[in-house]
Amino acid sequence: MTDPLFAFLDIGLVFALALGLAIWQLVVLKRGLRRDRAAAQAAEERGRDGGPP
Repeated sequence: MTDPLFAFLDIGLVFALALGLAIWQLVVLKRGLRRDRAAAQAAEERGRDGGPP
């Protein structure tokens, strides 16, 4: 394998790994925000209904 091809492959693999981790973190963040929003809405509805907090 030639040096430029190996360098391109190496940089491409590192970039793909970094991009994959960034996308995974965004998915986890959105999932957590959605879960927190649903929990806050449920707590607000419980408080409005006079139920236990």
